[in-house]
Amino acid sequence: MQARARQAVKAFDLLPVLDYKSPSGSPTCVTVAGNDVYVGYSTGHVRHFLVSSSTSANGRTKYQVRYLDEMIGSKKSISKILVAPTIARIIGLAENQVFVGDMFSMVGAQSYGRSTPKSVTFISVNEASTSYDLEIAVCQARKKSVLLMMVTSERFITKLEIGNLQAVPQKVLWHGSVLLLAYEGYYSVYNLMSRTELELFPYNTTTTSPLMKTLGEGEIYMNGDGLGMIVNESGDVCRAPIAWINQPKFVCYSKPYIVGISQTSIQVYSLLDQQLKQKSGFNDASSASDFNGNIFIVTEEQIYMLLPIPAEEQVERLLDSGNLDQAMALAEETLGSMTRSKSSRLKALRQRAANMYWTRGELEEAFSLFTQTQTPPTDICSLYDTLFEHTSSEVSVAGLLEDKRREYHVFLLQYLSRSGVRTEELNTIEFKLVALTDPDRMTDFVKEKRSMDMKSVVSFLKAHGFLYMLGEYYASCGFVSEAVEQWRQLEEMEVESRDPRYPGLGCIVDLLLDTNIQAVIMSNVEWLISRDPDKTLQLLISTAAELNNDHVLSLLAERPLHIIAFLEELVINRGTDANRYHTQLAQQYLSLLLSPQTPRNRALNIRKKLQTHLLTSDKYAVSLILNKIQGTVLKKELAILYGKLQEHEKALKVLVYEVHDVRSAEEYCREWPSGRKELHLLLLKIYLNCSDPALRDTLLERAVEFLNSRSSVFNYSEVYKIIPQDWPISLIEPFVYRSLGCQAHHYRTSRIVKGLSELEWARMRADRVGFTKRLVKITSGTYCAFCFHPFSDSNCSVATSGEVYHTQCISQIT
Repeated sequence: MQARARQAVKAFDLLPVLDYKSPSGSPTCVTVAGNDVYVGYSTGHVRHFLVSSSTSANGRTKYQVRYLDEMIGSKKSISKILVAPTIARIIGLAENQVFVGDMFSMVGAQSYGRSTPKSVTFISVNEASTSYDLEIAVCQARKKSVLLMMVTSERFITKLEIGNLQAVPQKVLWHGSVLLLAYEGYYSVYNLMSRTELELFPYNTTTTSPLMKTLGEGEIYMNGDGLGMIVNESGDVCRAPIAWINQPKFVCYSKPYIVGISQTSIQVYSLLDQQLKQKSGFNDASSASDFNGNIFIVTEEQIYMLLPIPAEEQVERLLDSGNLDQAMALAEETLGSMTRSKSSRLKALRQRAANMYWTRGELEEAFSLFTQTQTPPTDICSLYDTLFEHTSSEVSVAGLLEDKRREYHVFLLQYLSRSGVRTEELNTIEFKLVALTDPDRMTDFVKEKRSMDMKSVVSFLKAHGFLYMLGEYYASCGFVSEAVEQWRQLEEMEVESRDPRYPGLGCIVDLLLDTNIQAVIMSNVEWLISRDPDKTLQLLISTAAELNNDHVLSLLAERPLHIIAFLEELVINRGTDANRYHTQLAQQYLSLLLSPQTPRNRALNIRKKLQTHLLTSDKYAVSLILNKIQGTVLKKELAILYGKLQEHEKALKVLVYEVHDVRSAEEYCREWPSGRKELHLLLLKIYLNCSDPALRDTLLERAVEFLNSRSSVFNYSEVYKIIPQDWPISLIEPFVYRSLGCQAHHYRTSRIVKGLSELEWARMRADRVGFTKRLVKITSGTYCAFCFHPFSDSNCSVATSGEVYHTQCISQIT
């Protein structure tokens, strides 16, 4: 076959299988059923040939056709032959006459007689029939009708007559519930269910012969003007048309190819893309027919077999030539619904095509095929050697340009994510791909704590400059010290040389806070203080680790504000009992407070803290702090210290005589933890016994207010002893009324308490009398409730619950 190939490989081989010179005139039609070939001639003869095959030594299949028998079906030229293998009949049409014969003995069947249709212009078989008998459509010229008939082994049976057609159909194709009709100049479709006819499209009768062919799966070919239209059972166009180079006389089908045989050529088109795949010169074809993909062409002198090259071989050749799209389309169409062995072969072809798509950079197609074949992710990853230390791949993309590499990285990442397979090797590869395609996702990936090859990950991160992420990875693996060391190196680099993702010293502090590992914190605290004392202080205050506080304090020695904050954490928040920290906190307050460099606002705040600490804490060395305060302006603090030494008179005199702050003195009395009445009385004495003439009157007035204040608490009898006798009652009237009320309340309360006590005593005595008068019977069967021994005499003790005890046992219980 001299083919001008339109694709990389041939789809068919043209084999001459029989040379002959027919004595029976010219062949006019051919039909095939299995290995049986029937050729009709212009003389009315039908010849029967048998096709056989054999395999040669080189594995090639050879076909031979041999003549078996013939019959004279008519004296006129035969235009159509149908075969019914189930009933062993052939039905022929010769110039409006139908004849029937045995398909094996080639003897005419006489039993059909009057049931045989008359005036027939065309016959065709129901391509979608599931009946045992043959179903045919018969065109009758005389009635302008189409008969739907069933052919049994003995007669024709009319199932349905469709009359009153627009004209006599030149050809008809019966397919299930529809008839495709070819009139002169146009096609139409007739629905057998609704009995309606729909005109489809016209054609030029001078250049185009009507031709219809079932292509399988509900698709039907119809010859148009230079185009082959492909429609479905409803007559709707379902594929792009076939653009014939030469208008065909015959059309055959061999999945997925449609073959057009014209007067001068054979054209092979694919139904998948409606493109010409193969074309060769071929003259004088008399007829053609197909069966199970094999196509037979009859000429005046030869019978040819248009043998399809095996689909697998075509696909392999297409892959070899790089026509991947055509190869996979052909493979899916021809091998997609085959047996298990064919399916495994299709999987292998898909795998090979996927690898080739991958190599060519057509990643979308590769992804689809890899997914269909369920290719293990490791096999795909092995195609890209930069992800492995050792590569055993026969296909490598290591030489791709950098911009193309990213597409491969994204591809691999998507495939790994979709596969859902989680192994240490694949996790390592996926992490690397995330780093190369979307570095911002590395942190989230690391937080998932998947198992990865640590050596490989560390090497990769260092090689690609992801030094901050290296620390993150160390931390996620529990290597906190290594993580901190890595970030320390980043912190000490010049800013322009650092990993741009490094957020600063805060990441180290956060890590140490999260882990609370004492050894790691203490080994880095000095360096942290030198880099950022504020963040370090936050670490020291917030960590739950047990720190070496003395060492920390020594490192903070030159930073008074930081050392105060740390001591406050120890003393106030954590409540340490160590006296030295309480004393040191007070000393630090004093040092900062007495420093002339301390700003006023800060000094005021520190003084409040000092006063609170001196007042609430009992752990500091009072004498030591007192020595430091004496001689300073810190008089309130001095008073607090005197109070701590129980020298309340000195404390109050300092507040009243030196500070001149009577409110603070009164607050001192109210807030001191114990002895409030005594302190109030002591302060009143100080007010009344002032020796300074300048303060005397003021303090006397204050003494009156102090007495009359409802917040003051006194021992009233002692107050009356010390207040001046010349004070009128009206001056201290509120105090007098309050004292009298309190005394009366105290008197009444004591009387009530006394009465209740006497009542309770009387009740208890009555109960005791009742118990002592109650008779207790002691027998030999009475046992002590404590020792469980019997009584030897009548001496016993009885509980209120009625239990009896030995007198010596009851003493042990009480």
